Amino acid sequence: MKRSYMVVYERAAEDNWGAWAPDIGGAVGAGDSLDLARQSLREGIAIQLEYLAEQGVEAPPAVAKGVDFSEFEPEPHYEIEWMTVDLPQVVSHAEEHTKQAA
Repeated sequence: MKRSYMVVYERAAEDNWGAWAPDIGGAVGAGDSLDLARQSLREGIAIQLEYLAEQGVEAPPAVAKGVDFSEFEPEPHYEIEWMTVDLPQVVSHAEEHTKQAA
């Protein structure tokens, strides 16, 4: 199963980029270019969603539709896009226990 999340990229000084997904707390990325930040964020999202799945928690819904940039510094440059990611299968702890016992 796949889901598309809104993601935000912020260009800082000297073309360093930071990235985050507002709907997925803890999923961040960074890089020396937009492409590297995108790749880093994709990995960060995968790690965070896998962690949630291991805890028996479903991936968060994709609800963000925009960002209020009035809260941010006006100096950096921002890019917004939708990133489609694979959702890991959530295994309940009861199923995991049954598999380990077998």
